[in-house]
Amino acid sequence: MYSPTLTSAPTDNPLPRFTGDWITAWLHLDADTDLLHIGAGPDEWVLEALAPHKLSAALVGRGPAEVQFNPELLVLLLPGAHELVGSSFFRLRA
Repeated sequence: MYSPTLTSAPTDNPLPRFTGDWITAWLHLDADTDLLHIGAGPDEWVLEALAPHKLSAALVGRGPAEVQFNPELLVLLLPGAHELVGSSFFRLRA
């Protein structure tokens, strides 16, 4: 059975991702188009919120924000947003 050593294993992403993983990402809401730009490492997504008014209200006064994002489920977790709009979770669509 082959077991790769650290020197032979790929080094670009040493931690494997599994379906359903949440990743730390940055979020920027484009005020002109209401599109969300979400990025983590080399990956970037341009998505739309299902409830853009709630997400916009939660982002008032913030610049780019650090969030938790699940790319498989298209769900965004914005810590502290529940205090402003009643929820910290936001569903997204492509």
